[in-house]
Amino acid sequence: MPGNGTDYIAEQLRSQGFLVIVSGWIAGQLYVVADSPKTISASLPPSHSFAVKQYVRISEEERQAVEHSCSKLPNPGWVRIKYGKYKGDIGYVFDSDQPNGLVSILIALRDFPYPMPGGSVALLDRCLLPNDQAVRDILRDGKVVGCSYRGEQYYMGLLVKKFHRDRLEIVASPHADDIKLHMQSGWDTPFVRKTLLAFSMQFLRTGDSVRIIAGEIRSKIGTVVSTDHASGSVRLEIIFDKHRSEIDIRVEDLERVFRVGDEIRVVAGAYLGLEGHIIQISDDMFHICQAVSKEEPPPQDESIQVGDHIEVLAGEHWKKCGIVEWFPTGSAMLWFRDTDPTLAGDDVGTSVGPLRIQVPVAVVQRTKLPDTLKYTQERGYDVRPGDVVSVARGSEYQRKGVVQNVDFPNACLTFLSDSDHSLINVPIRFVIKVCNAKLDSFDNIIGQEVFIVGGDRKGYRATLYSIASDTCTVAVHGQARMTLARDDVVTR
Repeated sequence: MPGNGTDYIAEQLRSQGFLVIVSGWIAGQLYVVADSPKTISASLPPSHSFAVKQYVRISEEERQAVEHSCSKLPNPGWVRIKYGKYKGDIGYVFDSDQPNGLVSILIALRDFPYPMPGGSVALLDRCLLPNDQAVRDILRDGKVVGCSYRGEQYYMGLLVKKFHRDRLEIVASPHADDIKLHMQSGWDTPFVRKTLLAFSMQFLRTGDSVRIIAGEIRSKIGTVVSTDHASGSVRLEIIFDKHRSEIDIRVEDLERVFRVGDEIRVVAGAYLGLEGHIIQISDDMFHICQAVSKEEPPPQDESIQVGDHIEVLAGEHWKKCGIVEWFPTGSAMLWFRDTDPTLAGDDVGTSVGPLRIQVPVAVVQRTKLPDTLKYTQERGYDVRPGDVVSVARGSEYQRKGVVQNVDFPNACLTFLSDSDHSLINVPIRFVIKVCNAKLDSFDNIIGQEVFIVGGDRKGYRATLYSIASDTCTVAVHGQARMTLARDDVVTR
């Protein structure tokens, strides 16, 4: 049948009580349990009565293969959604025993019960829900673990959403970045940590140091001799009574051991791609000295950008200077503001204040460059998440916010805009650092109890999880994490 009608027909047949499985191998193919093709044909919606081109009775062997492909999902476990708005997202298997082939998944929100910027993916912020009986607590073992609102359920900020089994595929080891919101939610922390450990062990290489965390020789440290990721095992060299021995052990029974001086590469998170040496280890936090790149950084963008200071070299506005205000992509003309009030002409704006002048791009040159972040051989790019930056060039000119992520290999960063709280990606060379993240003095209170003294949650106690320049992330005990103004939170 036509591929675009497959899902619709499957839903219609399911609504009439048929067991339907969408083929994972051949597009447009359905497996339906019925007593005859006539029964299926009579149950098709009139608009699709001729959509089915062929009915074939499958063999017993193929039936077993189909049923095996739809076997019960592990609970807990990870799955990837294959269709719809959540296509490609990773979800946590919450309940795989739902009727009619449905599976309940915990997943980060894409649709929100309150206004959010388009394309947002985040946890539910309960503080933005109304403070009335429309929001009801969800309790487990006497503790608040979530809430229900407008027919939806949320556990620790994650949405409970049901999908048909054939719309899901099992993911044995998801990328750490794909489950970062599950990690932030605090839901089933032991399982999430186990997942992150399995992810990190994929990068084991010969010569790495590891610690055995299970079995008779638990806590023994050895050196990786070889890896067999297909079978999930590693051969280690271990010293027993001053004699070297080699043993095979399961990857899941190991953890990587890092030491000061080790050369590492960050494989997930805000510093993805960063390479350097460990100079200090504080619990689970590593302090890294960034390695100096042996490659030249991307070439400096010499094109004119919004925000640039320019001078006109020829024509009616010769020697005029100003700041570029508008420069459409691909245009041969640009507009800039000039502070000289004695201007005239049809190409000059009439708004109050500095006048807008239109000139050809070919007759202008940049005069002075703003003091934006530069690449140096000694330090690379001196910027990190938590720093406050302001855009000095480009289409996001004059936007300001807190850095969320730095992509060193591509010389770009993402920051959270102060004005509309949207995420903005710009070249590192287009921004000026306003101030560094000054969070070190608060390291000792991360994870400690704090008091909320302002806002809708005034009077609550909470646990502090992170601090930014103007905000902090806390969680009222038993509830999802939320972002508050730093002035609304105090320590003991």
